Amino acid sequence: MKTPVSLPDVAAETDQRGVALHAVGIRGLRLPVLLRTPAETTQQVIAVADLSVDIDAEQRGAHMSRLVETLYEWASEPRAPAEVKALLQTTRDRLNSRSARLQMQFPYFLQVPAPVTGTPGLLDVEVEWDCRLNNGAPCAVSAFVFPAMTLCPCSKAISKYGAHNQRALARIWVQTRDHLPRLPDEYLPLVQRSASSLVYPVLKRPDEKFVTEYSYENPRFVEDVARELALHLSEREELIWYRVECESIESIHNHNAFAMYESPKRK
Repeated sequence: MKTPVSLPDVAAETDQRGVALHAVGIRGLRLPVLLRTPAETTQQVIAVADLSVDIDAEQRGAHMSRLVETLYEWASEPRAPAEVKALLQTTRDRLNSRSARLQMQFPYFLQVPAPVTGTPGLLDVEVEWDCRLNNGAPCAVSAFVFPAMTLCPCSKAISKYGAHNQRALARIWVQTRDHLPRLPDEYLPLVQRSASSLVYPVLKRPDEKFVTEYSYENPRFVEDVARELALHLSEREELIWYRVECESIESIHNHNAFAMYESPKRK
């Protein structure tokens, strides 16, 4: 058996330039993650992750392989969103850093039955987590992109027949008092109450009739959707900050329309 060759650890060398780096890490790592959902089920998602730490001025580099290994180990068993904090603590400790940051994006599926027939379907929601641990203090912002529908109140008011409608994107960013990431399950009903209609994964003819007529009776500008979402989120006691945006993928214009609101930070 050959004796292992001792290899130099260049990343551990001392750097003389006197510049500390705020973030050093890996970007765009794709991996499967098994999530525990609020409904007490598990859902496997394919995530794209960035993981980084800070390094001192005298430290030349970070051991990048430790970041990959830490992510793989964390994702090897089902995880609740709150367990991201433990991932950041492990990352920080393994690389002897003061801070760690995880940015993760993944599609998440919510069960949404058709409004009349109840035909089951899965609505995909884009989720993004931005989680940090600085000197032991966690901070997390969760972002969700929900597909929805808007019907133009102006078009309805001025047209003899019908009104133009289109798919829209309702975006919600939240920061909670526990400073932990969230999944979008509890925020879907707010989108349903704010837009002209939800976008349903499966529509039979009775469902299509319902959605067409329901949206016609609930015309909303992007401004209306953003304001409604803001009012609903302002009632959520778990939030210390939120931002909302609605973007309509316009059907009669060669541009999109959007509206945004950002709340002040709560104490």
